[in-house]
Amino acid sequence: MTIVEFESSRIQDEAAISKAVESVISAGKEPSMIFVAGMGAAEKRLVEAGEKSAGQDLVLASTLAEGARTSLMQVAHQVTSDAVSRETQSLLSELFNELSDFLHGVYLIGNLGLQARRVLESYAERAGAIIMAQALKEKGVQAQAVCGRQIHLANNPQTPESFHEKLLADFQHEISTLSQGGIIAVIPASLRPLAAQK
Repeated sequence: MTIVEFESSRIQDEAAISKAVESVISAGKEPSMIFVAGMGAAEKRLVEAGEKSAGQDLVLASTLAEGARTSLMQVAHQVTSDAVSRETQSLLSELFNELSDFLHGVYLIGNLGLQARRVLESYAERAGAIIMAQALKEKGVQAQAVCGRQIHLANNPQTPESFHEKLLADFQHEISTLSQGGIIAVIPASLRPLAAQK
């Protein structure tokens, strides 16, 4: 099984993503899995949005989140053509709608704990996985982001054990199915320990 990992600096903008995609293509043997960190400054911006929500400034939090969304949408548009770009925009919109609900929850609770910070960081990674997978598709490489919200619940120590086991099994089954179909699974880097579990 071939695994590739891209740190934040290697997928921070359109040029970096294009270079990362070319490195996958030119390697000759396509990897089974690609792990990606949060893109550029998105992670920091989303955590800051969470801090503003916890501090009861939902307007500023929403502005920060929208700024991150716009920036990521622009990158996605630059690395994909119209048909792939529309699909990418849809996936990112769905992700940021979910983020908006999460920020509203933080606002209502009035607290941003360690686990909530990790969840916010995961949104930047999930966006990175979506954009990388779509950029690979643009170049004719079969790839799919594996980054649903339920998977991150499996990475949460507060998730009940029985539920955790089911989520973990579902996650590993999805990766296995993609691999058997010759499709590269593009996964947020924080989920690497889960992907390695058997």
